Amino acid sequence: MSEAGHVQEQAPAAARRRLVVLLADGLRADTARDYMGYLQALNEAGRAQWRSLRCELPSLSRPLYATVINGQTPLTHGILGNGQAGQRLARHLFQALDARGVPAAVAAYHWFYELLAGEVFDPLRHRDAVPAGCGIAAARWYWEDDYPDSHLLADAEALRRAHLPLDGPSLLFVHPMGPDLAGHLHGGESTQYAMSARKLDMLLAQLLPRWHAAGFDLLLTSDHGMHADRMHGGPLPVEREVPLVWAPHDGATGLALPERQTDVAGWILERLGLGGLEGHADREDAAAWR
Repeated sequence: MSEAGHVQEQAPAAARRRLVVLLADGLRADTARDYMGYLQALNEAGRAQWRSLRCELPSLSRPLYATVINGQTPLTHGILGNGQAGQRLARHLFQALDARGVPAAVAAYHWFYELLAGEVFDPLRHRDAVPAGCGIAAARWYWEDDYPDSHLLADAEALRRAHLPLDGPSLLFVHPMGPDLAGHLHGGESTQYAMSARKLDMLLAQLLPRWHAAGFDLLLTSDHGMHADRMHGGPLPVEREVPLVWAPHDGATGLALPERQTDVAGWILERLGLGGLEGHADREDAAAWR
């Protein structure tokens, strides 16, 4: 029997979820709450759960990309700044997918490729490259910060339809850049920043019903927030407080959601039926994921 078949037999049916994880770069918790009306409609109807998370420090993108998929703080995993191009993350949740035969598709910024592949991204070679040992069936990486969220989500949906199975657990990982770009250009209190959240919400109003119809649940969160001075990296609440939204296809709200950003990776694995990271949060060996 294949490892994938073993997962499907051993994991309880309620845990064998097909999951979309959407990491909206630079999206503040208060901005999501105030401007994402479709997601708030789901919340008011009892079809979604909302809470806020406080991101780890430093509140910078590359270190927190690593934390979201790794379950460790930047001080532990060692990715401490945005300039660590091409450095491989020693352990991450995609290793667990590979070990258990659970497929994933990824549409994300090229820094994720570098964390997984351990090499500097070359757009002429790596646009659709799949890093080895990650359980990733297909990927689409972008490298310009102004790549439209609408295009990125369309990329993700095309990957899902072409490469993820109609039954059994699978993961679609999506990473749009719109809020972060608007914040860096105009600040976290600007109308442009608010509009980036509104636009993302409108895109989700088109996509999420399709994902739900296909049996996929949504977990939406962010890496960090955004200050009015057009930057982030420090401990202020506007730079650290990010949204966490759970919108399941079957209305199964009432779950215990992650309490910390370091809990997100293990929570994702639990939803996929692969178990969590209990006892492994500070271990360095990749075998802990298997």
